[in-house]
Amino acid sequence: MQNSYSEAGNTNLNIVKEFTRFNDWVYSEVKPFIHGNILEIGSGIGVFSERIVRDFVDSDIILSDTDPKYISDLRDRFRIYKNVHCVQFDASALDNFNNINISVDTVLAINVLEHIEDDVAVLKNIYSGLSQDGSFVILVPAHRFLFNSIDVAIGHFRRYTEKEILHKISQTGFKVRKLFYFNFFAMFGWYINGLVIRNGIVSKNAVSILDILTPLFRLVEHYIFRRRMGISLVVILKKDT
Repeated sequence: MQNSYSEAGNTNLNIVKEFTRFNDWVYSEVKPFIHGNILEIGSGIGVFSERIVRDFVDSDIILSDTDPKYISDLRDRFRIYKNVHCVQFDASALDNFNNINISVDTVLAINVLEHIEDDVAVLKNIYSGLSQDGSFVILVPAHRFLFNSIDVAIGHFRRYTEKEILHKISQTGFKVRKLFYFNFFAMFGWYINGLVIRNGIVSKNAVSILDILTPLFRLVEHYIFRRRMGISLVVILKKDT
């Protein structure tokens, strides 16, 4: 089952949501792979939900979370949109997918799988729930050596290695369309804040600097690192039909 709401997790979400350039960058990495009707799992406070709703006006969009407070807030926020549906949803329970009466073409999970103990079950459930030729778009934290007090505070079961996530994907019918690392420079702040200072809350000052320097970091990552290093892994999966 997916981890429930935590104060540290909510605090971190509310810190990061204010930094629009950084969040736009994250979203730009996954947007090209989103199509058709969309299910976002772990919508939380709606940082990426608002961007999805803005850009996919012709799609049916399902925003979901395990926490009823988040769902209530999302319903209030997006109630004027006829194509947006907000549901309490646990991706580790196959019955939840059976209860969705909309054909789902893309499932999006940004920083979600690490909160779920049986992530292989989630991968299998999403494979079963997707339409033919559907896509599962994933962003997860990378590198076990970075696992620290922040991960513990916000309910992470793991940080992923490339080998680990590929092994878990191999237990499903998914095919990997694309895999790349993202956000190299954040690794330093995460290491210092979580392993040296041992603070369970992300540094607002560090995120503010990251936000300011986002245009520069995007260029450096694209032309120098070429997505070979980063604090996160982005994986694009295709349902093999």
